[in-house]
Amino acid sequence: MGLEKKRKKHCKGRGKGKGEEKVESSFSICDLPDAILHLIITSLPTKEAIRTSILSKRWQHLWKDISKIELEEGKPEERQQFIHFVTRLLVACNCSNLKKFSLSCNVGKDANLVNEWLCGFLNPKIEELSLQFEEIQEPLIFPNQLFTCATLTKFRLDMRHVFKLPSSIHFQCLQTLTLSNIIFPDTSSTQQLFSGCPALEVLFLTDCNWKNVQDVCIYSPLLRKIHIWENEEDILDDDDYYIDGLNVTNCCQVLIIGNNLKSFTYYGDCMNEYFLYRSTLVIDASIQVQLPPECYWDNDNTWEIASGNFTFRLLKMIPNMEKLTMSETSIMVLSRTTSLLGQLPLFCNLAELVLDPLSSIELSYAALLALLRNSPCLQVIKFKGGLSLAKDDENCIFDPLPLCFSTTLKTIEINGITGKKDELCAIKILLQAASVLDKLCIQCYWHSFDLDDNDIGLKMSKELYKQILKYPKRSMDCKIVFQYS
Repeated sequence: MGLEKKRKKHCKGRGKGKGEEKVESSFSICDLPDAILHLIITSLPTKEAIRTSILSKRWQHLWKDISKIELEEGKPEERQQFIHFVTRLLVACNCSNLKKFSLSCNVGKDANLVNEWLCGFLNPKIEELSLQFEEIQEPLIFPNQLFTCATLTKFRLDMRHVFKLPSSIHFQCLQTLTLSNIIFPDTSSTQQLFSGCPALEVLFLTDCNWKNVQDVCIYSPLLRKIHIWENEEDILDDDDYYIDGLNVTNCCQVLIIGNNLKSFTYYGDCMNEYFLYRSTLVIDASIQVQLPPECYWDNDNTWEIASGNFTFRLLKMIPNMEKLTMSETSIMVLSRTTSLLGQLPLFCNLAELVLDPLSSIELSYAALLALLRNSPCLQVIKFKGGLSLAKDDENCIFDPLPLCFSTTLKTIEINGITGKKDELCAIKILLQAASVLDKLCIQCYWHSFDLDDNDIGLKMSKELYKQILKYPKRSMDCKIVFQYS
């Protein structure tokens, strides 16, 4: 009741009868208990949280117990200010209460200083940790207590350097692990790292260098999502070399055991080998093979055949997926392995096929036709980057006709159409082949017409729409939706 009395003021009400009073409530944020104020301060950016110390004597020390600190280095000319700020912050705040910590900075010649920061800010109760380091000239040494932290649930590390690992690793509660640009030190410690994450659910590996690792097994009974991105141009060192177009110093065999794996994504140029075992629960898969730089001018198709085999192996390991995303290059290289296309499994659960948003797809690709014929329950096809078909192929492309075209295929989406003859030929063939199609969605962009005038592009797209509406349709219920932007 004491707080209630403090909040109320009694004054005569205006326009009220004699003797009546109006109760006004006067409440300040300072009346909140410390626990709630800590939550408010923690939600602020770190520098703003520190500035709350000037509000009053009560606020002067509240920020020191914040549970979240985010530090990001700014412009090069402000580096000394940043170093001074972080060093003073480490002394002033109570790091034992930290639950979330983020640090992004250049290391340069200050590895010892950054090591001190890591030892000071990281505590055994940390829950979320994000570290991004650039320009590392000397090895960083992470505190051993980090690798046995029982409360850490999210860990992100981004640094183009060897990730030195201790002899003991046990991330008891780690659920999400994101590793970017790091160089794994050796086979043994790398294996120990992945074996020390029994609760891992989500794993992101971006441009990691496996050159020191021969083979490794990634297994967690709870692992449900894995995303692998590897770009040769971003990973290779000067001492890496090739045999027959394939990198041999950076090749690692990675076994992924996915008893509960639901989502698998691969984006890259097949630098390493990945094997999925017990991955029958994968629902969402993405295989986006990309051409390495040297293949753009290399007439030798060794890389294409090897990448086609790589794509085939992955597809064969995930037969029960419901959604599949593939790049144009994936389809192209898979088409080179003609002897393997007949060995593709039936994808009886595949309902949605999404094709490359970056480039147009040839409808006549052998691999694409094989996928369509092996997906009897396919409901949706999305050509995110457009599609085309040479007129010479139109009479034989759907012989035999994929079963889904007459039973389940309801929606086709095509993006980036410009009105070229090969594009219109492909659209015409699809309309003539799909007998149960409900909707054909065509997305047209004005800038795709190579015009600077939006109005002219709009006029051309309308003419294109009228032309497509005249095409014969095998499905009388099919609605053609044309979008322009």
